[in-house]
Amino acid sequence: MTSSAYSIDRRARALGYTLIELLIAMGLGVAILLALTVLFSQNSGNQMELERTVRQIENARFSVDTLTEDVMHAGFFSDFDPTRLGAAPAYTTPDPCDIRVRKLNAGDPAPQGWDASANPIQVPLPIEGIQAGRVVDCLANRRANTEAIVIRRAETGPAVTWTAAKAAGHSNNLYIQAARCESDPVPIRISEIPGAEPEKTFDLRLPDCATGNNALRRLSQRTYYVATCNDCVANDGIPTLKRVEMIDGALRTTAIAEGVENLQFEYGVDTTGDGVPDAMLTASAVAAADWQNVVSVRMHVLTRTTQPTPGYVETRTYQVGPGVTLAASTFTDGFKRSLLSTSVRLNNVGGRRE
Repeated sequence: MTSSAYSIDRRARALGYTLIELLIAMGLGVAILLALTVLFSQNSGNQMELERTVRQIENARFSVDTLTEDVMHAGFFSDFDPTRLGAAPAYTTPDPCDIRVRKLNAGDPAPQGWDASANPIQVPLPIEGIQAGRVVDCLANRRANTEAIVIRRAETGPAVTWTAAKAAGHSNNLYIQAARCESDPVPIRISEIPGAEPEKTFDLRLPDCATGNNALRRLSQRTYYVATCNDCVANDGIPTLKRVEMIDGALRTTAIAEGVENLQFEYGVDTTGDGVPDAMLTASAVAAADWQNVVSVRMHVLTRTTQPTPGYVETRTYQVGPGVTLAASTFTDGFKRSLLSTSVRLNNVGGRRE
């Protein structure tokens, strides 16, 4: 290579990129960056949508599982079997908002429908449906056109002694003690933790009729319903499955699962006494005398995501129980929905009839 040619080549290399080359490189870089941005945005949107869907499914399953657990044990009253009395018990329908714990005097109303001294003995219904049009004061912010359900039973966990319960500060709850000695004067004791009144003492005995039966179980009356909000103080507008029950002498409302938008029930009524439902009826169709014959419940739970999906248009129609059809045109808010339906047997009620 001559010296002049070498000099030209060095000058060409020293000049660097031309303007056209630089613009092409910048254009390619911007295109790649834009493609990466779009890809990241789509992945983030898909991830958020997946999280919303997963949360909806979890809330739906949790709400159904919670309801199933309680409905399954409705009518469990420790070792007490009301069907083995000499006379059939008189079933009562306590107010779901009732906070009375015990009888202070002989003339006072029985606590939450219980009265072991009455003849026949008074026992609350294991389960009771609240139809959509019925007003219940303690179901705050209840969503319109939704049903509720009341479940009455004893706790299924380990039994406690009244000394331990009183020491734990739970003396304002209602407890049941079942007689296991055939010569005990009454089949059950229903009271809060006993005070000075001797008639309130849990004095029933074990089968040997010599040993005191210290096993107590807390009685609960739980009402499940759909509220229009989870945090109703902030009015967040998220429909939520809630539960009302008396704990330590006061009514408490607990949020169970967000996104539960509608709740409807069907009740399996046993008219032949064999523990098998002969008819599935809505709450409005169950006669007052037939609530004691309910041996199964079919629940319909409509849930939605807690956040809307931009551009989503509902195309499905939901049959939320008999007579409750929600067309796709009803939903124009961009929320995705799912419907879960399941049937639950009342093991204690149905099992006693078999």
